[in-house]
Amino acid sequence: MNQGTGETVLLRLLRLAFEEIAGGEPVVVAADSGPQLSHGWQSRSGTSPADLASLVTSLLPDGPVLLIPSWARHITPERSQNAYEATVLDIQPTSSESIVAVVLPGGALATDRGEAFREQIGRFWQPVLVLYADVVPDGSRAGLSLATVFLAVRSSGPKPLRFFRIPPQEDEQAVSKDFTALLRRRGGTGAFGYVLAEQPGAGRRLSFDLNHPDTTKRWKELGVWGTPVPLGDLFKTPLPGVIPGRDSPPTYNEPQPQTVRVLSGRDVRRDGTLAVPDDSSRYAEVPPEKQLKAGDIVLPRIFSEMVGRNIAVAEVTEDDLPLAASASVVILREATPLSGPQRLMALLFLRASPLVRTYLDRLGGNVQIRTPTFRRVPVPQPDETLTATLEGLEAARDRLQQWHNESEGLLSSVFHDENAADARRRIMQSGRLLRMRADAAGLLDDFSHQVRTRYPHPVAYRWSRAQVLLSNGADGSAYDAILEAAEVLLCYCALVALALAQEAGLRIGALADLRKRLSRGGTNGPGFGDWTAILQEVATGKAFRNLDGGDHLTEFRDAFTGTEVIAARQALALRRNDEAHLRGVEVEDLPDAIAEAQADLTTLLQRASFLADLPLVHVNRVRWDSLRKVARVEFEELTGDNVLVPVRERTYGSSDLEAGSLYLATEDGRLHLLRPFLIRQRCAKCRGWETLHIDSVPHVATVQIKSLERGHTIQDPQLWDAFEHVGLVERPGS
Repeated sequence: MNQGTGETVLLRLLRLAFEEIAGGEPVVVAADSGPQLSHGWQSRSGTSPADLASLVTSLLPDGPVLLIPSWARHITPERSQNAYEATVLDIQPTSSESIVAVVLPGGALATDRGEAFREQIGRFWQPVLVLYADVVPDGSRAGLSLATVFLAVRSSGPKPLRFFRIPPQEDEQAVSKDFTALLRRRGGTGAFGYVLAEQPGAGRRLSFDLNHPDTTKRWKELGVWGTPVPLGDLFKTPLPGVIPGRDSPPTYNEPQPQTVRVLSGRDVRRDGTLAVPDDSSRYAEVPPEKQLKAGDIVLPRIFSEMVGRNIAVAEVTEDDLPLAASASVVILREATPLSGPQRLMALLFLRASPLVRTYLDRLGGNVQIRTPTFRRVPVPQPDETLTATLEGLEAARDRLQQWHNESEGLLSSVFHDENAADARRRIMQSGRLLRMRADAAGLLDDFSHQVRTRYPHPVAYRWSRAQVLLSNGADGSAYDAILEAAEVLLCYCALVALALAQEAGLRIGALADLRKRLSRGGTNGPGFGDWTAILQEVATGKAFRNLDGGDHLTEFRDAFTGTEVIAARQALALRRNDEAHLRGVEVEDLPDAIAEAQADLTTLLQRASFLADLPLVHVNRVRWDSLRKVARVEFEELTGDNVLVPVRERTYGSSDLEAGSLYLATEDGRLHLLRPFLIRQRCAKCRGWETLHIDSVPHVATVQIKSLERGHTIQDPQLWDAFEHVGLVERPGS
């Protein structure tokens, strides 16, 4: 909308608001030197804030008033303040029905600078509608947005607060229709506004973006990334080295002796780098203590709302120095040393999170960073799990950069040798390792390779076996292997979920059904349907809905939900059931059946990709150091399809570990006991180490366990007590 159209729409909405809130048209009270609106209503004018306040108070008994005060400074011998503040704070309601609307600069309501003003308004009034418009009335300063706040008499009962922002380019009829609907809402959101059922706290910023329900929800969800802390707790905000009016040194168009380049806001680029010097660069003589330092983070103080989603945030490097900041730059310098993940999280949040903009001040079409407000921005700090992930990403980035530098150096030196044959030999030999690295890295883009090398051993082994059989031809053995791999995947996930739920004290009802099946005795053990039922309850059960985002049960909860994955699981279950009941696939249909089953299995495995970050660990030996209060743990990480894995060693901050048991290792360094849901033993049949789970109860107080890798079974009465303890079995009559 252009300026004239925007003012017309604003006046139309004001008319609708007065009719709905106050039941009639207002009398306009305007300052002689204030902003001018072509309203067409009956109007009165005044000169001083006291006169205007007195006039408004005298008119309130007769109906609503629209106050358009001066936006200039009001200076008296006692104090200097904005004229609109002096006017509004002198107005008192004359009855419980008094309604006054005030036309203000947007910053009076939306920025921290207006906090005291808003608190004092709350002595007698409370806002019921805030209407924002990017309209610059005659007589006001350019660059200031306009906000009209409707004030009703303060009461003890709840009064909803409505927010509406006139969009710059939108059909006028659509805007009016949405505004009318908003005035009649008791809650919820519309296309251009929303209703808060409860009033914000006294003095709180009445920013449209900051109070939006979507924004509030996202701020609450910030804790998923880690505990939020104020930005000012992490970083200091030193003053720029060149500030106009503060005995600032002269600036030059060209470098001079003892001068350094002066960085401006436009020099901070959105790709995280600083622009190179150009003809517009300025230089000044700035003391070293006022210059920028390597590691400083810089941002432009003012930037356009229209410039993408990302805020320009850059780190100063040694190569950028010497350098000083101008007043158009905000500097962040670590208050205390931060870890790499802490710093990286803060950088990513400032650069990419739209929440940051909601906290900053709008100035017309620009966003302005005011240091006191900026220091209060909550910034998430990574928890242990996320810290480990970020450290891994940083290490991967650094390693890739190192390989890039090595290859660049090698390529640039191709013709440096005096002897061509020597040069060729050096390039071939030195390049071999780089090519091998690239080939190995490329394999990680192959999903089959990911499963074979990064998934827990039972799952990886079953997948590899299916792929080997497939390579020999699409026959019945390959088809069976695919279905078995699917069941082992679901079995493994279900049993790990049971162990984690047991540790967290969460009840899974499907466990009772499984216990009844096992307690009937015989060889009728758990199968595809039982594992599916457990995972289904984890996905939809009430006890699992409000899990903390850092709880690893959420990954098992979310992995097997969604139309595609449910369809794949059901199709595989049907195929497995058909095979078990002699409804096998005809030979001529095998190729298509294998292709479809392979695709469904791949879908399940892709959704379970989080397993690659949760290694299956077998603890071999634990040595507790009572002096240092730390354990030395020898363990094997059972990852990938190879049963031969090296013994490794690590420290652990607890003695609560069992040698000979399986654990799930999480990114935060914790080990979660999986016994007795998953057990590792040597198989009496194949003499190999197997991962086993409960299969049946052939005799009273005797359990049979079955290998996930090969299906071999072992009967072991010594396991009964452990299975009974976790609720998997019960004695007859108990």
